[in-house]
Amino acid sequence: MTPRHSKPVPTSLRAAFEADKAHALKHRRLSIERLAELMATTPATLYKWLEQESMPARALIAWQHLTGANNVVRYLAACEAAVVIAVPVGRAATADDVHVLQATLNGAVGALLGYMSGDTDRDATLGKLGAGLEGLAWHRENVRKSDQPELDLGGE
Repeated sequence: MTPRHSKPVPTSLRAAFEADKAHALKHRRLSIERLAELMATTPATLYKWLEQESMPARALIAWQHLTGANNVVRYLAACEAAVVIAVPVGRAATADDVHVLQATLNGAVGALLGYMSGDTDRDATLGKLGAGLEGLAWHRENVRKSDQPELDLGGE
């Protein structure tokens, strides 16, 4: 299971953009200025899109590809009661993968219990439940494809 599914779904579009931006800087060393250049726009335009939460749909694919993160797409899917599943290749899961899933599901159940007792807010609960659903869906697809694994062509 990829590490991106162990994190809760962002609770706002702004938080999703910020998480993607931070990922691009930390893991790809891409600043807003460099992202804007690669997206064929100006830094001022990119800052405006982020500030107003109004990035054009045609730019979202480039944004996700360049930042290497999918927080915006996961947030938008969650708004429509859907989940995003990274496509697994059908290889055997490791013990670490199962431990990550178990921790994610524990967090989801804990958040649900906290919500029911009034200790956890709605957005945090939804985020953790979404991460749990994504993790289970990834493992389900990985098991389904296990008899015909795909070639691992690298990537993140």
